[in-house]
Amino acid sequence: MDKLRAMQYFNRAVEMGSFAAAARSLAVSTPAVTQLVRALEQSLGVTLVNRSPRGLSLTQDGERYYRTSQRLVTDLRELEQQLGARGGKPRGTLTVGMRQSVAEHCVMPRISRFLARFPDVELLMRGVTAEQIERQTLDIAVMVGWPQKGNLIARHLAQTRHVVCASASYWAVAGKPQHPADLRGHHCLVFRNDEGMLVDRWTFTRAGEQCSVDVRTRLLSDNRSWLDAAALAGCGVMRVTDLTSGRYFSSGLLVPVLTEWQSVEAPTIYAVYARAQRRSKLVSVFLDFLAEVFAEVERERMPGPATTPARVAQPYWFGHDRGRQSAHVAHQKTPR
Repeated sequence: MDKLRAMQYFNRAVEMGSFAAAARSLAVSTPAVTQLVRALEQSLGVTLVNRSPRGLSLTQDGERYYRTSQRLVTDLRELEQQLGARGGKPRGTLTVGMRQSVAEHCVMPRISRFLARFPDVELLMRGVTAEQIERQTLDIAVMVGWPQKGNLIARHLAQTRHVVCASASYWAVAGKPQHPADLRGHHCLVFRNDEGMLVDRWTFTRAGEQCSVDVRTRLLSDNRSWLDAAALAGCGVMRVTDLTSGRYFSSGLLVPVLTEWQSVEAPTIYAVYARAQRRSKLVSVFLDFLAEVFAEVERERMPGPATTPARVAQPYWFGHDRGRQSAHVAHQKTPR
């Protein structure tokens, strides 16, 4: 048995959640992955994964083996890169986690550049959750929000602006708001973040004036693309980040309003990776590529001023548990 290949197949199966998905990403057959992982289990004399129709789950022994095998495979890959010819191009597989909106609107339309520059690099692109970052099942992740304190390294990529918008057909029927307070009379499509917080309080500022609006919603979701589709269909008003929505504005599919007002809680876009990846050539070249991508995206941002906005401090509610942001605000203001 090829022990190294077995470890690689096992790691990929754990990361992808099934033998079939691992096989597709490795361009091999499902039986090849299944048989090699089974042979690995037999050689160790333990069961590493529980198999069920819902996918794979690690046993206690599997958790221990996965942590070690992942580290060994990563160390070997980095050693191969370091021992390669000086100035040689990076090679190997890089597992990248990314928010869907960032991937769809910013990175993937430009990913062909990276693939052309580094023909020996294979990219495994995945959706990302906070748990995956903590478990370090990704080499690097691109997130939207504010970096949290911990053992991971964060690199700022871009500062977004919030834009309030809807389809032209919606505005034609409902009328455009002239002041943020007018949003109380509109149907708004509201996003629920990873922590379960419904972000239904929208705060704006203009020339020293500040206005917070608890928007009315009949449609909420933790899936940004679903809300996009609803907005495009004329269902209501959205507050989106400008850098992940530019094509909607340039094509006229969504029409911005209140552009003279600035949102005070627009998130940052940042990359995060483990300290063990600091010397990884693959991570380094991908970080350089991301910096290039977001510098270009910021230059092309619309609508609003062409200048890059200042970084926004993390709002007090970010990272709190489930609920409505508006209710959390009201609770915070209730005297003890």
